Amino acid sequence: MWKQKIVSFANRFQHPAWGPSHYERVYKMALLLGRQQSESIDEEALFAAAYLHDMGAFEPYKQTGVDHAERSVQVVEPVLISSGFPAGKVPLVKEIISGHMFYAQPANSLEAIIFHDADTLDFMGIIGVTRLLSIVGLDDWTPDLKSAIALIEHFSKDLADKLITPEAKSIGKARQAEMVAYLDALSQETSNFRVL
Repeated sequence: MWKQKIVSFANRFQHPAWGPSHYERVYKMALLLGRQQSESIDEEALFAAAYLHDMGAFEPYKQTGVDHAERSVQVVEPVLISSGFPAGKVPLVKEIISGHMFYAQPANSLEAIIFHDADTLDFMGIIGVTRLLSIVGLDDWTPDLKSAIALIEHFSKDLADKLITPEAKSIGKARQAEMVAYLDALSQETSNFRVL
């Protein structure tokens, strides 16, 4: 079955913040958000996009100077076709992947919008904090602990405004509060981050 082939393919992309666990969480969140919209959604396209949306961030697909979402769109079709994924749905998968990042504008399809929100939510709350701390020293986003805390602080202020659907905004408020509470506690325990 194509789903198992895609999961098997995606399992090669092991990373503490954007690996298979991230893919599963984003897929489940996209389904939740889609069902809250009371509209039919293409669960197959969401599944394929969830497990392949970050492939452009990994070797051998990664390309210097090309955003990983754009690169994922460039290289995803052969993987989908060889897995037996329905060819007619490939354009929707590409559309979903293209606008998945919080800094991107998703296309107008419900699938692209809810996927964008699901991926953004995974940068928020305790899971978002955990993901960013897991890559300290491993990624240029967070070369050290202080930069990770600064990014968490930035995300706690800005990401909620990037959410589109009402359900995502509701979840985002709760996750934003989790981040603020974490930062407040950390600030108290480290003399306003001075002794991290």
